[in-house]
Amino acid sequence: MKHPLAAAAAAAFLALLLAGCAPSTVSKNAMVQMAYKGTLADGTVFSQSQEGKPLEFLVGAGTLIPALEKGLLGMKVGDKRTIQVKAADAYGEYDKSAVQRVPRRQFPRDLDLKVGGQYQFNSPGGPIVVTVTAMDDVSVTLDFNHPLAGKDLTFEVTIVKIRAATKDELAKAVGQGPTGSSGQGSGGQGTPGQGSSDQGTPGQGAPAQSK
Repeated sequence: MKHPLAAAAAAAFLALLLAGCAPSTVSKNAMVQMAYKGTLADGTVFSQSQEGKPLEFLVGAGTLIPALEKGLLGMKVGDKRTIQVKAADAYGEYDKSAVQRVPRRQFPRDLDLKVGGQYQFNSPGGPIVVTVTAMDDVSVTLDFNHPLAGKDLTFEVTIVKIRAATKDELAKAVGQGPTGSSGQGSGGQGTPGQGSSDQGTPGQGAPAQSK
């Protein structure tokens, strides 16, 4: 029969061993939870995580803007940092040629189009979000630029938790490739995600890289 103290000591040793395997800093293949607020040059908040619901992402999976992810490397739990990302490294520069006039008849009659409204449509390359900038009875002017294109972004981040990714999480990331992040942030036109058109969450979707 094992002595109770010996069993407790063995359990404590195992816990320390497992803890030693967990990453202590933001690094490749680490699962990270991050609270963040994203602002524009004029101070406008374009996206932020909800209180108590940090954005969770796998480092190296391509779900964050690369320049943002690079700025997070080496941070520890509790660390805070302000990271600035230039437009060219975020959603790209504004492209005037991406503004196009489309015949009104190509839209469903029951679609309530409004100037300034944002709408999601399916395309061969996946869902895209466009902004209506002008319209009349004959045509609709659509802006295919991401709403944050041409804008420098500032992220105020706090690392909440770091752990090693599970085999399933790593396999899922490999199978999906670069996608929008699974974070739970809120209230933004863009998130730390890379290349995403997600307009209401933190995310290649609220902290994404241009396509």
